[in-house]
Amino acid sequence: MYIRLRLLIVLNFLLLIISGRSLIAQRDELNSEGENYLADIQSFYERILKSDSTNYDALTNLGVIFQSTEGGGDLKKSLSFFEKAVKLHPKKSRTYHNLGILYSLMNQLDNAVINLNKAAQLDTTSPNSIRQLGIIYLQNDMFSNAIEAFSRALNRDKFDVESRLGKSLAFWSLEEYDSVLAEINEMQSLGLRFNRMELLLADVYFKKNDYDKAMKYAKLDKSENSSQAEGHYLLGVLYKMKDEKDKAEFEFEEAFTIASQNLNSSLTFSINLFFESNIKKQLE
Repeated sequence: MYIRLRLLIVLNFLLLIISGRSLIAQRDELNSEGENYLADIQSFYERILKSDSTNYDALTNLGVIFQSTEGGGDLKKSLSFFEKAVKLHPKKSRTYHNLGILYSLMNQLDNAVINLNKAAQLDTTSPNSIRQLGIIYLQNDMFSNAIEAFSRALNRDKFDVESRLGKSLAFWSLEEYDSVLAEINEMQSLGLRFNRMELLLADVYFKKNDYDKAMKYAKLDKSENSSQAEGHYLLGVLYKMKDEKDKAEFEFEEAFTIASQNLNSSLTFSINLFFESNIKKQLE
């Protein structure tokens, strides 16, 4: 019960962050030298539009800028640029991709799905738009749809770690734990992994009442992440179930000490457990 609650927290936060990842990645490219640089870029593209109101790069990048917090977080203004880019450049997949993500941030699910599918139709090789679609389905508790979308993305790129992780979390949400294990086994056969994978495995085996394997993977996670509170807490729960009170108390004390000394630490899972390293590798 404790572990399920914590993984529900990570899923919710994960989806909020990842659903806007591509727009943020593009924004960060524009904003790589600070807010003043971003303002200069905004002015640059606004001048371009004055002389060429149909310029694709100007319309798209201004949409990204205004979507960002640094650019004012004006989603309606961002939407106006993306919609104009789609109207003037209907063969550009990126315009539909960005528009789909923006609609998801505005809680317009139907429009998000339509535009991300259109982006995937125009770019028949990249998994990005279909992956984003899967994440949006996860965000809206449409787990079977999410699995289908992530599977489509993996048909394009079987090495797409985020899609494999997203598919695993969708199976986890449906309590199909054998399917979670099968997905992770396939990842391992391809030489893939995600951050804190052992901790997720420990939780899955915990749910399957295989406490020996849960303990095995929790210990592996602890050996690699001894400064993180979550693994200690999970071990404490497992030791308590085995009536090993001294070990349980030690792990709980470690968990509480780490959490109290580090403001960024928590006894609940965070999105960084599974996604931070993957995001850093895949920013475009």
